[in-house]
Amino acid sequence: MSTTLEEKIRQFVKVYFKSKQGIITENGNVLTVTYPDTGETFEYTYEQAIARQTKAQLITVGSPAFQQILKECLEKGAPCQIQINPKENVEALIRSYFKDTLYECQNCFKLSTDKETIHICHRTQPCYHKINYGKIESVNISRSETSKYFLFYYSVVFQNKLRPKSEEQISILIDEKSNIFSCEEFNEDNFRNSAIEFQDTKSKLKPEVFDMLKTKVEEELITVLQEKVLLYDLSLGKEKKVKLRAFDKRLRRERREQVISKKHDFDYVKWQSNYEKLVKREEDSYVTSLSIRFINLLVINTTKLKFEIHLDNRATITGSFVLGINKPLETSCSICHTTITEGYATQDGLYVCGDCIRQSVDSGKCYSKKANLMFDKKLGEYIERDGGFICSVCGKKHSKLLEFKCSHDNSSICIYHYGTCDVCGKVFSKLNLTYTDEFERQMCPKHAKPRIEV
Repeated sequence: MSTTLEEKIRQFVKVYFKSKQGIITENGNVLTVTYPDTGETFEYTYEQAIARQTKAQLITVGSPAFQQILKECLEKGAPCQIQINPKENVEALIRSYFKDTLYECQNCFKLSTDKETIHICHRTQPCYHKINYGKIESVNISRSETSKYFLFYYSVVFQNKLRPKSEEQISILIDEKSNIFSCEEFNEDNFRNSAIEFQDTKSKLKPEVFDMLKTKVEEELITVLQEKVLLYDLSLGKEKKVKLRAFDKRLRRERREQVISKKHDFDYVKWQSNYEKLVKREEDSYVTSLSIRFINLLVINTTKLKFEIHLDNRATITGSFVLGINKPLETSCSICHTTITEGYATQDGLYVCGDCIRQSVDSGKCYSKKANLMFDKKLGEYIERDGGFICSVCGKKHSKLLEFKCSHDNSSICIYHYGTCDVCGKVFSKLNLTYTDEFERQMCPKHAKPRIEV
């Protein structure tokens, strides 16, 4: 048992005895607890050797005395229980997760260049939801309900004869409806969050509820451990094959020596049977063994919230989150309903993902796929129907990026119907250019030679 865990158990046990009005005296490694009301006296110890030599009850993870203490605590309230509340109003908390301006992620990776410092979020779950082309006008809480979560802690020791044993702590988060959640959603970052506060609280937890949740958690724990054992044994595969090959080689060498010695009749059938048993036993000796201990339970009392964020383009972002458990970073695109952590407020009053937007190349404004835009085949981009220009030659609408002005009458012409004067080099509409047979040139009205009629 680690020193930290042992200290926590001792501290917990002392608090438990004092809560029952017990008087504690310590004599070496033996703890004597006297209850003045009943006159009863009990002896406890944290050392297994002392528990075997005396009548003192052993207090350690998994011991009957410690399990009884936990059971009594669960009947009166969970050993570790907290209440999560926002320090300010919830609307301000949600605004801190949805950013409509350029935001620097202070806790993430910083890349400095000659001109600027770039902040890159390298976390699995982004630090905030990014809103493009829109501003937050208001945040409304549409629904609020209390919720309870349970965080189970287990200590698991992996042991294999090819590698020194290693201990790992595994946490599993479950709600009161037996739904399993990722523990990444409740991590140490929550305790550094200045927008929420944690308070100790007390409430009863029925033993049958605890047993039901623990059964579900241990089913999940088995699945997690199976994956971890596969990864643990993966690096041992080559060494295991070498060891088994050497063992097989030794057995066959011994058989050969027995055959050659001729001191006694060699029974091949018997040898083969013993050989298979020995090889199987050797293979089993390289199997990773696990030692699992339930070490703690944290009950989390919090609030589940549903909210609406209203943007200045008349769009609404809806979402939900559990205070302190996860962040309201994910919402869905209003067109394809894909879950996104970055969206775009469009001119037609929608909030969509990057795959569902169309941007006007003329104005730079952002629209959704549902908007009635025109497609410019030359650019392969979209333009607004009331934007662009109409070519004076072909009469078709084009993007302003393809607009040319005739130097003669300042008419608008597209990329398909303009030309340059071979004399002055200026841009003219093809209607204002004259084509000459002489040297096959085209000239503007100013430089075109007048025709001489015969």
